[in-house]
Amino acid sequence: GLERLAAVLQGVHSNYEIDLFQDLIRAAARVTEVRDLDNPSLRVIADHVRACAFLLVDGVIPSNEGRGYVLRRIIRRAIRHGYKLGKKEPFFHRLVEDLETVMGEAYPELVQQKSRIEQSLWLEEERFGETLEHGMKLLEAELPKIGPILPGSMAFQLYDTFGFPLDLTADICRERGVSVDEAGFAEEMAKQRQRG
Repeated sequence: GLERLAAVLQGVHSNYEIDLFQDLIRAAARVTEVRDLDNPSLRVIADHVRACAFLLVDGVIPSNEGRGYVLRRIIRRAIRHGYKLGKKEPFFHRLVEDLETVMGEAYPELVQQKSRIEQSLWLEEERFGETLEHGMKLLEAELPKIGPILPGSMAFQLYDTFGFPLDLTADICRERGVSVDEAGFAEEMAKQRQRG
């Protein structure tokens, strides 16, 4: 709602055109070393740093359950978009400084918790970076060989061997016009639970 009101007041047609987002998009371009400010991945990164920072300010920590899982997924999605732009080392946490500049006056808790927010994002980036690289290599090698559906067994292998989340596999496949056999993934997961 606030962004829509700002868009009307600033005479622009999209939330991403308001001054707040333009500053964050430019910051995302700087840290990812991308020149094309219209790249959709920059919008994702700019939007996600804001969401992640405010979740962290509210006491949510990245985890595998509940709100913590939502935060982890948002962080990982931003990291993947950085990866798409060629950024293979941690970058996302560096945007907290720019977020503080843009929104710190209105939200002093961003200023007070800045170092904790940066540290939390950096830790998630470090943990997920290797997972992303291994999973992407496997997907890049296999996607050209398969048809319109990624087998559930392959999605499970990515998850089980590399810790590559199913939702991330589905996002990547969707971008390539491929769907994921989620029922097959669930079957593989059930088999593993029976074995273990």
